[in-house]
Amino acid sequence: MKLLIVGCGNIGQFIAHNFKEFNLTGVEIEGFLDDDSERWGGAICGYPVLGGVNQLEKIRNSTSVVVGIGDPRIRKNIIDEYSSGNLLFPNLISKNVWISKEVSLGRGIIIYPGTQINFESSIGDFVIINMNCSIGHNSTISQFSTLSPGVSLGGFTHIEEGVLMGINSATKQGIQIGKNSIVGGMSMIVKDLPANVTAMGVPARVTKKNLSIKMN
Repeated sequence: MKLLIVGCGNIGQFIAHNFKEFNLTGVEIEGFLDDDSERWGGAICGYPVLGGVNQLEKIRNSTSVVVGIGDPRIRKNIIDEYSSGNLLFPNLISKNVWISKEVSLGRGIIIYPGTQINFESSIGDFVIINMNCSIGHNSTISQFSTLSPGVSLGGFTHIEEGVLMGINSATKQGIQIGKNSIVGGMSMIVKDLPANVTAMGVPARVTKKNLSIKMN
């Protein structure tokens, strides 16, 4: 089966360069889709850039797609628009990721090397977990969230939809982070965060409210 990578940026390139290190069999990369028209007709990592994301509308046969875009809002907009039809969204999980028994995984998930996920945790659809993250037991990472490298979540952490966790940020046990919030790099979350805020620091404090913007 052929696989299309949506997004020619760092995540998409990581997938292309390291495709053999994921847990997929019988799948080959067909190429990239990206809305930067200057890339069309060129190549990324040796694979052709076939056109814009709207090419997904033209697919008639079953095709695997991975959305390699870090911004949760953009990723959600793409999935909301194109997830119907014949598209399949496999999980790309690096071979050295440790996942305990009794962990629930959605679809379209990307997990980089070195990550550890402890028991009775739940990873929602289209979540991206970057390198060397640690997910404590009984934690929930809801759909479309992104964890940057080195994120550490204490047990019973609950991350709602579309959250972006910065590099080496962390939560203490039992924290809840509201929908579409952003946590700055190196921050330590010791109190629950509401939806649609940016927080940073040690301990982390809310620094601003985020606008709700639909991005295409």
